Amino acid sequence: MTELMQILGIFLEGLISFFSPCVIPLIPLYMGYLATNAKEIDKDGNVTYKKKVVLIYTLFFILGISMSFFILGLSFTGLGLFFKDNRKIFLEVGGILIVILGLFQLGILKVDFLNKEKKLKINFNPNKMTKKTAFLMGFLFSFAWTPCVGPALSSTLIMASTASTALIGNLFVLVYALGFLLPFIILGLFTTKVLNIIKRKQNILNYVVKLGALIIIFMGIFVSYTGFTMESIKDKEIVTSTGKVELATPINFTLKDQNGNTHTLDDYIGKTIILHFYAIDCFACLDELPNIEKLYNDYNQNKDDVIILGIANTSRNPKKDIKKFLNKNNYTFTSLNASNKLFNKYYVTTYPNTYIINSNGNIAFTSFGSMTYDTLKEEIEKVRK
Repeated sequence: MTELMQILGIFLEGLISFFSPCVIPLIPLYMGYLATNAKEIDKDGNVTYKKKVVLIYTLFFILGISMSFFILGLSFTGLGLFFKDNRKIFLEVGGILIVILGLFQLGILKVDFLNKEKKLKINFNPNKMTKKTAFLMGFLFSFAWTPCVGPALSSTLIMASTASTALIGNLFVLVYALGFLLPFIILGLFTTKVLNIIKRKQNILNYVVKLGALIIIFMGIFVSYTGFTMESIKDKEIVTSTGKVELATPINFTLKDQNGNTHTLDDYIGKTIILHFYAIDCFACLDELPNIEKLYNDYNQNKDDVIILGIANTSRNPKKDIKKFLNKNNYTFTSLNASNKLFNKYYVTTYPNTYIINSNGNIAFTSFGSMTYDTLKEEIEKVRK
């Protein structure tokens, strides 16, 4: 599954969270507060709401919810970065937890503590509704622990903590928030009609919850599978009798470049090898690739004792797009096409990521993130010596 598919699944989780039976019953109550100043009753007793007024308070309500999601997102992506050296086991355990949450929401598993609900008893005066009050309502509402929203949000936070980068982790939380908040915006625009539809279609909500549970289980299986199939280079570290950790040996691969030529890593052992992992939709990569091209030419285009190998992520970018990108920018360095599987094996958690392998076949240097031309060349020369 690509990150795009993960994002789609997370968006659906957020959307389904809104329609869960734990949230829907609260909507008329909250909208009643938010729409108090916009409520109008005609001569026949029909209730309508001024769209502009309701929308303004709804937007502040949404900002409050977004703030809590933002805080949670920072916390869990930070947790993921803290445990980045153990990402493999983090993925394995996190995926299993997500599956358990999905089975719980499906009703197959019974977990008592997930059924516990924490409520904050705060009385809002609907006659004194303000933008600040609406914001506070949203912020507090988002922290209400309910059995239905819990599994979906928890699975998203687990995936955020196991994301390849902090940016992607925060993006996961943002996408979940968008899915959850989009119905609120629609509700703010069409308050009267939407509330009437919700009242008439209560029986559909159970099916929505079950669908959400299946999505959660599917996402959990994928996350756990990624962890179990990941072969980290850290597994290849050697601890000597003195307790010193020797340099890890690289994992061999055979890949084709942009021109269809085949390259095997072991064939280059004995030389200084630079493996540059990148993606063409990564802004930091776009800044560093000119440096890779210059180094490729400086070291005689892989004809001497220094080999420059770019490795493009084909799970993230199609091969045809990568080749088109290289041709468009007149990049001639050897660029190999590799899927997420190889990126996982090399424990690539950031883009770009550079490994330098010495002539003995050991990884002598690793860079997580972009580097300047001078710095990268300096590190290459250190390894060559």
